[in-house]
Amino acid sequence: MLPKEFKPDALFDLVRVGKNNDGGYLICKKSLEESKFLLSFGISDDFSFEENFKKINNIKIISFDPTVSNIFFLKKIIKNLLKLNLKIFYHNIINYIKFKKFFDNKNNILIKKKIGKGGSASYEHFDFNEIIKLTNYSSSIFLKIDIEGDEYRILDDIINNNKLIKGIAIEFHDADLHTDKIINFINKINLSLVHVHPNNYSTYGKGEIVSSLEMTFSKNPKLIKNEVTFPHELDQKNNPDTEDLKIVFKV
Repeated sequence: MLPKEFKPDALFDLVRVGKNNDGGYLICKKSLEESKFLLSFGISDDFSFEENFKKINNIKIISFDPTVSNIFFLKKIIKNLLKLNLKIFYHNIINYIKFKKFFDNKNNILIKKKIGKGGSASYEHFDFNEIIKLTNYSSSIFLKIDIEGDEYRILDDIINNNKLIKGIAIEFHDADLHTDKIINFINKINLSLVHVHPNNYSTYGKGEIVSSLEMTFSKNPKLIKNEVTFPHELDQKNNPDTEDLKIVFKV
């Protein structure tokens, strides 16, 4: 059962951005259209959100992921070739070509550094406040964050820069262990919580709270109606092959 603070107050004008199932997020159409920079933290081999965002709003995109490289893609290609998974093998090749084409663009930048301070010493780190400088302190930034638990290291930085942010799509990992941090973020970010979705690649954790939760925030979202039910009609299961996780909120 989720804390009452995790529930959006109403139904807002949402659109789905990114591919079907895992990798797509529901965000406010207004935030999407009014943003002038997309800062994306965490890419791996799925840049469908960034690609789709760009098609709708042709703005500058700066992405960060220290794990992505030619070797990263090559390992995936060879692995599936050796396993004779030819369908996935061909998909990996096509995806790699599309990836190279997408980021071979001066307005689509990939920086191979880790976000925030602390954590793994295996990668170079990029301080959040230095990242904001790259936007020339634009007041119309959209943040997409999926960094496998490191999101908690930058929540205070995001709060301190909330006047610059139009919207956020974030995945909270181990949410059952960090409910106080998430509630504090919701209360202080000065953006409206407009959507929440359980990632069914995870499970119910402590207190029957889903351990991985996708949340979306927006500045001055367009209201559709005051009642909200879950799942949203645009929601999709992250893992299409298993049952979705139901969410219930405390009163």
